[in-house]
Amino acid sequence: MREHFDEELAEIKDDLVELCALTEVAIDRATRALLDTDLTAADRAAELNADIDIRGRELDHRALTLIARQQPVALDLRALIGGMHNIADLRRMGSLAAHIAEVARLHHPEPVVPFELRAIISDMGVAAAAQAAAAREVLRTRDEAAALDLIWVDERTDELLRRLFAATKGDDWLYGAASAVNITLLGRFYERFCDHTVEISRRVIFVITGEFPDE
Repeated sequence: MREHFDEELAEIKDDLVELCALTEVAIDRATRALLDTDLTAADRAAELNADIDIRGRELDHRALTLIARQQPVALDLRALIGGMHNIADLRRMGSLAAHIAEVARLHHPEPVVPFELRAIISDMGVAAAAQAAAAREVLRTRDEAAALDLIWVDERTDELLRRLFAATKGDDWLYGAASAVNITLLGRFYERFCDHTVEISRRVIFVITGEFPDE
């Protein structure tokens, strides 16, 4: 009985890692759609979001069923409950990537991002994909030090967001209110995507130690 439980728990962990990998691809395709006005990339981000959602729901059901049938305690229970919360984060990350791609789609063939801000948006896309990749490794290894590193690296995205907001509010902004709103939304989408990777890392630390790290 215990051997079967351990196998199921390991499979859920592996599937969670794979789900996180899909979010990394989704945010990369969404950024490509945005900066390159690439409808194919936008379609792929939407498809990945749908896949993440379906697989996430199925994985959530498996975890809940395992809890109900096996009544795990301590580390195993933390792993399953934490995993279910992580699934919710990953599904939200997929949705955020799809939102970014949808902004690109709605304005196609016109570019959404002014030339002056392309570098910042590109950096935010790179940071988001890197944090998704780091979250995937944290989920795979349950390495506490790596999880803490990911929490701290999120400051980079916050700084990029501040720069983005400052640009849209400056006296030299030439692109009107609608464009400023789009840029603000995009910045928030990237920020929230990265925030979810931080929550995953904090939850992995809880699984390992039984305590959440300080904010």
